[in-house]
Formats: sequence, structure tokens, C-alpha cells
Amino acid sequence: MQPPSDPSRGFPYRLAACDLDGTLLGPHKDISPANTAAVRCLQGHGVRFVIASGRRHQNSIRFYRELALDGMMMSCAGALVRDPQTRETLREVLIPAPLADELVAKGEESSWTVIYYHRDGLYVNRRDHWTKLYESRVGERAEIHPEGLRALHGEAALKVVWYGEPDDLQQRRRGIEKEYEGRLSVMATDKENLEFLAPGANKADALAAIAGFYRVERAATLAFGDGENDAPMLRWAGRGVAMDGGGRAAKEAAAFVSPPGKPEESFARAVDELLAPAKQD
Repeated sequence: MQPPSDPSRGFPYRLAACDLDGTLLGPHKDISPANTAAVRCLQGHGVRFVIASGRRHQNSIRFYRELALDGMMMSCAGALVRDPQTRETLREVLIPAPLADELVAKGEESSWTVIYYHRDGLYVNRRDHWTKLYESRVGERAEIHPEGLRALHGEAALKVVWYGEPDDLQQRRRGIEKEYEGRLSVMATDKENLEFLAPGANKADALAAIAGFYRVERAATLAFGDGENDAPMLRWAGRGVAMDGGGRAAKEAAAFVSPPGKPEESFARAVDELLAPAKQD
């Protein structure tokens, strides 16, 4: 279990939200001993540690359990905030069914691989090299719905992702953003994809909800990330920290970037930098 807050330790932060892929997880999709030790250091200074992932809730639970966490966990890039132990849901922001239907239809018309984050499962319209790439990144198998994705017609989605040729997706991104402005949030977590979420589904609003739930002021929050979907959270937090191997959006949004070194220990180096003043006291 996570330790109770201890303001007497001289560390100004009480809550830390941390991305998984590219941040807490190394290239081999595991948590290094150094990063595990860094999580324990934060907890030892009275900080509640919260996973803040773009992965599905069911996919992120294994890391939550590995770290013996408790309380709320953020998944689907902020679309869902739920306690894996009690199953209490603090926040769920869904893509309305008509828009989810439209994204499936348009993705298939453009011959893109469509990945559908349903409340109860992870579905894909076909199995191809894009599906394999996606699965290698998240460590989870996507299922082909027996009747196709259009069988989910009329159901809301947590997230919809298109995978395809990077040049094609990026050339069309601006037009797609304009088309869905005010109706959907569009981002790219990798050059081969475009991700769609409901406008209120982002890591910043999710972190704000978690901070409110635990009665932690914004100034006392930390956020760690490396990607475009982390940028809002890094800007919102009392202090946002980007990984040295992260993308431009994350680095521009963060207060500072972790020192260079092994990618699987980037998070640990960032925590060392944060804790240095407290260790000197």
C-alpha cells in the first residue's frame, strides 16, 4: 500500500502521475529496478503515486499490482479513472456512439487499421502488420469482432485509433483535426497512428480530478511523461517532467527534462533531480 502523506519530509509534492510507455517502462516494456526504487523514494517522501497511461485499464493493472499500488489509476489517456481494487469509477469520458461509428466507417474507407477501445474489450478490424506493431507496443492482443467493428454500431468508445502509413496520416491530420474540432481530440502517440478521444478525455483533466479526490492542491502535483498525450498533464501539474527520450510536445510542455542516460532509467534520473534539494535539507 502507498504510504500516508508526510508533509514533514520537506518535499513539496503530494501526488505524482506517471505515464507508462516511454516513461516508467523501458524499451523492453518492463519497470527497471532503478525506476521501481524511484517510485519507492517518492512514496517515502509522502507522495501518492498514480499510473497515468494511454493503455486500457485492464492492460495497466499488471503494473499497478507489480508496484503494489492502491487507489485511483488513469487509463485510456485520461478517458477513464478507476480504482482497480474497489472498481470505483471517478471519471469516464466516452466518445459518443455516432462519432465512434463514424470513425470506424471513415477509417475503414481509408483502408486504415482501426483499433477500438471498448469498455469490455479491445477490438481491431483486421489482423495485419499494423496490428502486430500496435500489439508489440502495448503488450496486449486485439481481438477481431466476429461480426466486424460495425457490429459495435450504437455503442460509445473510450478511444479509437487509426494505424497506417505515417506520411498519409500526417498529411491528412490537419484536415481531420479541423473536421472534428470541438467534437473530438486528435493526437498522434506514434508516427503510424492517429488517436481520437472525447474532448474532455485528457490526462490534465483526469489528473485534476484525481488531485481533487485526494484533496491535493495543483501546486503539490507532479507529472511524468514523454508523449503528445502527456503534454496537457505536464502543463497542468505543479511540476511537469519530460523524459530525455521523449517527443517535442512533451518537452515543450514540461518544466524540465530528465538528464540523459539509459532510457529504462530516465524516470529514476528525473526523480533524483527532484529529490536532490530535499536530500540536502
